[in-house]
Amino acid sequence: MIKFKPFQSPRGPFTSKVPIHSLGMSQIIAYGLLFYLFALVKAPLAEAYGISEIHILSVLSVIVGIQAFLGPIFGYWADKLSALIVMVFGLFSGGVGLAFLSFGGELIWLYIGFIFIALGIGGATYELAFTAAVQLDEGKSRKNISYITFYGAVASSLTWLLVGPMLETFGLSIMLMLLCFIVWSMAFRLAWLAKKTTSHTPKLKNVISHFRWSELQKSEKIAMVLLGLSGGAGYLGFSAAAMMWITWFDNLYASAAFAVILASIYGPFQLVGRLMEMIFGSGVDARLTGAISSLLVPISLFMAQFENGIISIIAMALFGMGHGVTTVTHGFVTNLYFRAEVYGRAKGWISLPKTLGLAFGPLVGGLLYHTLGIYFLWSIIALSLLASLSLWAILSQQPTNQVHLS
Repeated sequence: MIKFKPFQSPRGPFTSKVPIHSLGMSQIIAYGLLFYLFALVKAPLAEAYGISEIHILSVLSVIVGIQAFLGPIFGYWADKLSALIVMVFGLFSGGVGLAFLSFGGELIWLYIGFIFIALGIGGATYELAFTAAVQLDEGKSRKNISYITFYGAVASSLTWLLVGPMLETFGLSIMLMLLCFIVWSMAFRLAWLAKKTTSHTPKLKNVISHFRWSELQKSEKIAMVLLGLSGGAGYLGFSAAAMMWITWFDNLYASAAFAVILASIYGPFQLVGRLMEMIFGSGVDARLTGAISSLLVPISLFMAQFENGIISIIAMALFGMGHGVTTVTHGFVTNLYFRAEVYGRAKGWISLPKTLGLAFGPLVGGLLYHTLGIYFLWSIIALSLLASLSLWAILSQQPTNQVHLS
């Protein structure tokens, strides 16, 4: 059997010590300040540029959709240079984007700012952080990916708690510049780690392992398609439902306050799901834990249709736990088939439909809700079942990465 060597960047082999908490913190900053931020600042940002909030959200959806196609490119450079270096570029670009947004007035600054933010989201969020975890210590990638997602689970809450007081105290323009420096500080931190965790061997050639569809094994091709299908269907349904939960529960209970409380439950339970996966599922095939957990999503969507407060609370908890575990699944299962040398490119292609689903889910959710009415959740159930079926199907494909077979 072929034994693959530990991952080596063109600059040398990584040390075994993984800066996992720095990678986790980078996800709070990248997701929080480059994505979740706009849920809070869309109104003042629209006022600063003299446009509607819908305009702001539309531009955000478009740039998230565009950066989906950058995934394979970022994956290539992560394999060639190292994921940490690509994350430095992403965070630096995101900070530049926030600085441009702070100008206000002319729409050109808004569009330029969002272009840089698209580069930031594409180059600094989960796919690259997961790639860094795999490159730094492939043997412990499952555990380290779980740790990274723990931080990501609280990105929205911490961002809103931080940004709210800052916006009120400093105003939009100064606040955006301050956030820019926070993002840049994380970029400098990862740049320092990239230098520290690689040995300086300039004589090594700048080579990169081949990654061609025609050269992949059959099980690798099938796994890649199934993971892409699961991610695309799952995140399309997730983002569609997430953006419509408040509307759904408001109509169900005729109480906006209760609707907000119910909609907020799933976030913390994503973290609960990830903790349970690490504690109880660490000795179980990650494909199986992901497949089982994926069933919690359609079950939760079915339960959410009943006008019963307790059932609704349980439904939202299950919704969060199901998605919490499958986030780890998508990060680690890719590594079961694709070793560290090519993980970045494989993850880049696999994540393309997922990111597109995440970007256009809110629009799709709104259209489905207004078209189907009370049958809205059944369409999301169908998407979640497709995502779950894809994960179950992966169990039939034998893993090929020798690192996780030994």
